[in-house]
Amino acid sequence: MSTSIIDGSIEAADLKRAKGGATIFRSITFQQTGVGTRTIRNAVVKDNVAAELVPGTHGRFYLYNAFDLKGVHGIRTPGGRDVYGFAGNNRKLFLILGIFNCVWIALRVLVIDGHVPMLAVLLLVLAAVGFVFMGKGEREAKAQFDDDAGYRPPV
Repeated sequence: MSTSIIDGSIEAADLKRAKGGATIFRSITFQQTGVGTRTIRNAVVKDNVAAELVPGTHGRFYLYNAFDLKGVHGIRTPGGRDVYGFAGNNRKLFLILGIFNCVWIALRVLVIDGHVPMLAVLLLVLAAVGFVFMGKGEREAKAQFDDDAGYRPPV
């Protein structure tokens, strides 16, 4: 997973939908201080952070990119608001996928025909890798935000 920081303001935020504690934006366009614009498409953001992502908001924005997921996980404003939220329920999905495949393998081996389904093994490996990397990504995002705790964007 990679993380990055944008200092500047939000030029546009096109909301796609909000459901289950997460908000998905079609695009978020940032006006970076002294650099130009940057647009993030299909950004997944936790609801508490999404509430701050309105056009005109100025500050420091913390971004993440994990697998095919990208979004904003934190914001610090000149007024002193610090908001953090990592929208990563994919970790739960990988855990469910892993459990399902363990059950599939056990049923096949113990009850059905004694053979190990290779698809289940491959999906189990994918689930384990995804679970580990999404957890690592969440820890990196939190560390990035916490390590920058003393920063206040200029007014």
